Amino acid sequence: MRKFCAKHNLPEIKASNLSVPRKQEIFNKLCSANDYVISYIVLDKWHVENRKLFEDKNLLYNYLFSFLVKKTIRSAQEDLSFLLDNHSTKVKSINSLADYIRLKAFTQFECRYDVRLAYTDSKNSKVVQAADIIANAIWAHYNYNTSHFYNMLTISESIHFPQAKFGTDPVIPTTSTSS
Repeated sequence: MRKFCAKHNLPEIKASNLSVPRKQEIFNKLCSANDYVISYIVLDKWHVENRKLFEDKNLLYNYLFSFLVKKTIRSAQEDLSFLLDNHSTKVKSINSLADYIRLKAFTQFECRYDVRLAYTDSKNSKVVQAADIIANAIWAHYNYNTSHFYNMLTISESIHFPQAKFGTDPVIPTTSTSS
């Protein structure tokens, strides 16, 4: 990511601002490396029955994030640190996510190691920028059925939520009139 930024004189990489050839260049480099694992969770908003979850986006974010990190936490053999983009959560919610994940780790995920969450601005982290590129490919796959970059990825785990109804046509209530 640093080399790409230097080559193209960019202070920060945002997937939404990149041309297809530049994305291709990044994906070719990312996919030739084997020093990372990709896991993601995708939400089908139409099938979330408890609409209260949408009243505070951070509640839903925290809840879904716990599913995403569960496998990593359970398989940990040492202390864990998660680096998150600070734009993905409200400032007032930063401690609540860390507390929530630590609580789940120690009470439900059988973790014996320290679990830390740190936040950074994406412009200060090439790792977060790489995650943005990958997340953009996943988003395009589900929202536009554009799968070229998605198909280049080696996905370790993809979680569909809610699993039972994910991707099915939503049932839209109809009104009936009586004659």
